[in-house]
Amino acid sequence: MIAVGGSLLALALLLAQPALAGFDEGMAAYKAGDYAAALPELRAAAEGGQARAQYALGTMYNEGRGVAPDSAVAAEWWHKAAAGNHAQAQFALAVLYSSGSGVAKDNVAAHMWFSLAAARGKKNAKRLLKVIARQMTPEQIAEAERRAEAWRQAN
Repeated sequence: MIAVGGSLLALALLLAQPALAGFDEGMAAYKAGDYAAALPELRAAAEGGQARAQYALGTMYNEGRGVAPDSAVAAEWWHKAAAGNHAQAQFALAVLYSSGSGVAKDNVAAHMWFSLAAARGKKNAKRLLKVIARQMTPEQIAEAERRAEAWRQAN
């Protein structure tokens, strides 16, 4: 039984290697400004569930690097990365929700994502959490805190 579990773990690690290799190659191309080469590598890794690749792909769409700028598509990829506990993706989503860029403006959602990112050590999230809270009612803040706690419990 242990050998089977070990074999499954080894198989899972082997299957993950191409996604990680694609991520590394994609990030190298991205950093070199070769967005055409970065896009397919990062997309493959992102579609494989790699949170860092999902965040990077969202950033490419948000900034229009190698793709047409599309903050709605950026939000989709950042949601996936945030589900993988990627703090910068959580912060990026909070910014989108606070501004209404690519998503409907929603201070409750912004507060929730800023709170989650702050809990993972994002200093700017702590500062912006206070800013967004000043624009909200106590009921909205309570709802945002409830959503953040529910998200923590589920993830």
